[in-house]
Order: sequence, then structure tokens, then C-alpha cells
Amino acid sequence: MKPELREKIIQYNRVLAQNKEKADDFMMVLGALPPGQVKNLLKDPTIGPILEKYEIGGA
Repeated sequence: MKPELREKIIQYNRVLAQNKEKADDFMMVLGALPPGQVKNLLKDPTIGPILEKYEIGGA
């Protein structure tokens, strides 16, 4: 494998790992919020659809 390709793959995998860490941290923050706060976020026209997309707090 060419060194350039190897470095490109490693960099890509680093970005994926960073994105997963951010998503995990975000879920931890949401999990720490009281249910009432999550319901308020669901009412927000911008944030609500994002939370519903990931099935957070919706019943």
C-alpha cells in the first residue's frame, strides 16, 4: 500500500472516531437533562426535528 493512501485512510478513520466521540458526548448530555427540558427542546422548530430524527424523547 502506498504511504499516501495509508495516511489518507488513517486520517479518515481519525475523523470517524472524532465524530463518534462527539455523538456519544451529545447523547450523554441529553441523557443528563431532566425530561421536561428535553420536552422543551422538542418544541423548538430547529432542534425538535433533529431530536426526533434520532428518536430522542419522542413517544
